[in-house]
Amino acid sequence: MNKEKYFKLLVQEKQRILRNLFMEKRVDEKTESAWVEPKDLEEWADLKIQDDMRYKLCERELSILKSIDVALKKIKEGKYGICEKCGKEIEEERLDLIPWTRYCSICSRNAVRGK
Repeated sequence: MNKEKYFKLLVQEKQRILRNLFMEKRVDEKTESAWVEPKDLEEWADLKIQDDMRYKLCERELSILKSIDVALKKIKEGKYGICEKCGKEIEEERLDLIPWTRYCSICSRNAVRGK
């Protein structure tokens, strides 16, 4: 396994997320300065839905950011690519898709199924 490749992927994804979060903060600041009270319940509902979606996306990005930091630490410790549940190597195909994953495909599937 090419750990340098995954280190680069993780750092790139971390930078992308930080850029997105920074841009989201700037959008919030601009929105605050241009705030206009909604005229009716439909506009309030639209704003609420948009706020909820943005919050959930930011929450997800922060969760991935934490997982990336854990993965980067594991690379430095020489423990990267090992499933935290079964101790086997995580498949490279899986790491290519989700380089911050902590579990192999089988353990991840079993966790979703509640096993």
